[in-house]
Amino acid sequence: MRKTLDEASGIEVTHQVDTFESLARHTRELPDVVVIGCLADVPRAPLAARRFLDRRPSANVLVLDDNAVLPDAPRVGVLPLTSSPDEFLSAIRMLAAGYAFYAGPAPRTAERGEPQLERITRRETDVLRLLVAGQTNSAMARHLSLTESTVKFHVQNLLRKLRLPNRASAVAYAYETGLINVGELSETAGRP
Repeated sequence: MRKTLDEASGIEVTHQVDTFESLARHTRELPDVVVIGCLADVPRAPLAARRFLDRRPSANVLVLDDNAVLPDAPRVGVLPLTSSPDEFLSAIRMLAAGYAFYAGPAPRTAERGEPQLERITRRETDVLRLLVAGQTNSAMARHLSLTESTVKFHVQNLLRKLRLPNRASAVAYAYETGLINVGELSETAGRP
């Protein structure tokens, strides 16, 4: 990618970093487009992009990821890692011109004949927040004034509705879709 950028006319690379901390430090003066892929300290590009956009909401961000799920944002582009150099440059130019886009494969729920994901309830969202905070079923039951078997039911129902295989994937889903923000984790974890 760096070679493609260096050889492109009208594009100048201001910084190249490999950690989120460096990204935050080097983008005090925003470039026209920030390209975010896998970083050493935040290996999931969608999570790194979300954290960056929380700090710099006016940034134009290109996320390089094959399975990114991002909330609607006015200045975000998503491009698969398998994109060609021409597609990569076009994506940067589109973002610099003020366009947002998603160039990845169609989301699974958009496949023909496949039903849409069910909406999760407020209680399931509460369970998901506590799950992200690392709470056990018994701790969630105490926090929510429920029985442990009711919490287990909510966790299983949540995984079924979101079509996720396990609790760890639910945590990743919560971050990637923006259901849970990084700051909420410490707030939720500190409650009894």
